[in-house]
Amino acid sequence: MLRSAASRPYPLLALLVEDSEDDCLLLLDQLDRSGFQVRWQRVDNAEAMSAALTTQRWDIVFSDYTMPRFRGDRALEITRDHDPDLPFIFVSGTIGEAAAVAAMKAGAQDYVMKHDLSRLAPAVLRELKEAQARREQRRAEQELRKLSQAVRQTADSVFITDLQGRIEYVNPAFQHLSGYTPREALGQTPALFKSDRNDAAYFQRMWGTLLGGETFRDIMVNRRKNGELFYEEKTITPLTEDDGRITHFVSTGHDVTDWVRGEEARTRLVTILEATPDFVATTDAEARLLFLNQAGRRMLGLGPQHDISGMRLSDCHSEWGAQQLRRVALPSAARDGVWEGESALRGAADNDISVSQVLLAQRDESGEIAFYSTIARDISERKQYEAELRHQATHDKLTGLPNRTLLDDRLGAEIQRAIRQHRRFALIFLDLDNFKRVNDSLGHPAGDELLKQFSARLRDAMRPNDTIARYGGDEFVVVGGDLVSIEHVLVVVNKLRAAFETPLRVREREIFITFSAGIALYPADGQDAETLLKNADTAMFRAKDAGQGQFRFYASDMNARSRELLDTETGLRRALERGELQIHYQPQLDLRSGRIIGSEALLRWQRPGNQQLTPPAEFIWMLEETGLILPVGEWVLRNACAQWRAYRASGAAPRRIAVNVSARQFSDRGLVDMVARVLRDEAMQRGALEIEITESTVMQDPAQAGETLAALAALGVRLAVDDFGTGYSSLAYLKHFPLDCLKIDASFIRNLPLDADDASITEASISLGHKLGLEVLAEGVETREQYAFLRAHDCDLIQGYYLSQPLPADLAIPFMSDANAETRRR
Repeated sequence: MLRSAASRPYPLLALLVEDSEDDCLLLLDQLDRSGFQVRWQRVDNAEAMSAALTTQRWDIVFSDYTMPRFRGDRALEITRDHDPDLPFIFVSGTIGEAAAVAAMKAGAQDYVMKHDLSRLAPAVLRELKEAQARREQRRAEQELRKLSQAVRQTADSVFITDLQGRIEYVNPAFQHLSGYTPREALGQTPALFKSDRNDAAYFQRMWGTLLGGETFRDIMVNRRKNGELFYEEKTITPLTEDDGRITHFVSTGHDVTDWVRGEEARTRLVTILEATPDFVATTDAEARLLFLNQAGRRMLGLGPQHDISGMRLSDCHSEWGAQQLRRVALPSAARDGVWEGESALRGAADNDISVSQVLLAQRDESGEIAFYSTIARDISERKQYEAELRHQATHDKLTGLPNRTLLDDRLGAEIQRAIRQHRRFALIFLDLDNFKRVNDSLGHPAGDELLKQFSARLRDAMRPNDTIARYGGDEFVVVGGDLVSIEHVLVVVNKLRAAFETPLRVREREIFITFSAGIALYPADGQDAETLLKNADTAMFRAKDAGQGQFRFYASDMNARSRELLDTETGLRRALERGELQIHYQPQLDLRSGRIIGSEALLRWQRPGNQQLTPPAEFIWMLEETGLILPVGEWVLRNACAQWRAYRASGAAPRRIAVNVSARQFSDRGLVDMVARVLRDEAMQRGALEIEITESTVMQDPAQAGETLAALAALGVRLAVDDFGTGYSSLAYLKHFPLDCLKIDASFIRNLPLDADDASITEASISLGHKLGLEVLAEGVETREQYAFLRAHDCDLIQGYYLSQPLPADLAIPFMSDANAETRRR
């Protein structure tokens, strides 16, 4: 059992191997008197001793030599097996000199006779100190063994030299690296494996570093015993004493030949890649750029130091090239290992650079994609050359227009488009009149110049998406898409004829050109290119037979209709000067007051020999196409304002008069000035003139429309959106326009109140108008039920046959006077 003696300043943990408790107490008393504070345990057999050594760390073991059930030499043996450095002292009354010597040889540190314990305390102190020294020595030896083992087993070459550089130790890795055995190396200097790749200055720098007490690190080129050169990553460290004096040098190194040669190969590759004019790049597995050569940087407009770490390979490509990379190239390379094809890089000035590109997917040992590499060669010149060849093959050399080959392709594509979209188009076959006379009189060079100028005017007259081709000689073909009616075809023909009203100037001569035209319509006059061309050619010869500057449709009924439209256009050009145009006025009723507060000016045409007026739907479009709408529009505006002034003089003037402005008028730059001039000339009050613009007209160019509307509003003109609901408009724009009135189109009023959809649209339009702070006027009101519905839903104004048909001025004044007088009487 473990006991504690009186408190003393020198603690001691002692295991006592003793069969006599009295002897044990005598021993403890001696230690106590000697200044030890002892904690102890007594055992008297091998099992108890082994258990005590295992469960407690002891400072010292005291053992009797001779015991009835246990011998002291066995106790020593057990102690040494457990801890070879644990102090062990025999305290015995029977041990003889021979036994004591044997015990000392077996590992006991001392022996003390029981009858004389005076030597006990000095022996204990000595052995405790020596045990500590033994343990430290053993730890040092173990560390040295480990260090020696590590040096022997490390893959790095290690050798140690004295201060003069003579080799004193080499490890096995040294022999493996250099080829020299320890016997061959010991006593030699490192010059044994030095190559001639490092000069004297290099070694002077090395020795200067080492003798200065610093570590030297570098990659050295050495030579093996067999003469082979190798690269060694070397670290040489001075070993110093406590006073700083250098005694030895330790050199460690490992073979980096493969790495250096790999770096040299990489450097050579980079040099080659930097020298190539091609775009070269590598990326990670996610296509993020890792490397981009200088040629690639120049192509993209990036400086040599530009940081590419945040860029992706797709950032180097044009928009369509990036899409192809993501959708085709990268998936193909990931699947097949390689993709090659044509693409486009994003050039320095945002111009596309056509390239022939190869993209490779590089995989690691596990089969996963490690990185991508790509090379792209600029093929812009080749593409330009190919384009020039294609242009030469498909275009007329003289005029630059498409030739027959390209015409066939374009015509086929137009037929397919017409089939898909269920549309019609026109093919116009042109032949110059009397071109042979120009050639004969002025020569073929003059004729060529005339053909080039003729072609240029054709291009200027037609839309960009129309096809104009030189068919041969002085024959040309025009393919006009989306010409849905004969009226549209005639507009095109008139534009072509108008383009040549002024002469061409060839070699200081003015030459007036006319042409004959034959027109075939798809699909009525042919459903394939060959038939359309043949029939248009036939129609052209019919036009030739009728005289110069004529045109004919292939279908005879089309010719009759074209003559009718031509007569209409001719009549319109003379209608204004002949006084055939009239203005009728349709009253507008205020549903709250029941008074007529305005009227809309509507244009009519009284054609000679025709008892009935021609409605605007039959001729307004032609005024638009021919440009006559501008002078006619000004005439309408001026006369309407003059009529309002006449109303005012008679005392029957409505609050305002409304005039429609067409899309062509609204886009005219002189509109605002013209309106200002008329208002001034006719002394119109602010708010007396209301200009109506259709919803679709306003939304063609909202920004420009906003400026024009603001300028008109500044003149005191009221502004109304006509035909609301029939076009497309953005409320975001409408709410910012300076509008006064919203006119619901008659198509939504016609079936009120029976049609639920029309009723809902009308209610919503009224609500929307009011929320935007606008008056709301319903057009086309024809029945009492419609009138009642609109009044019940808070519509502000109505206009239509329920109130009155459009009236000439001499009838409109008494009508409005009578209507308002009746309202006052009620």
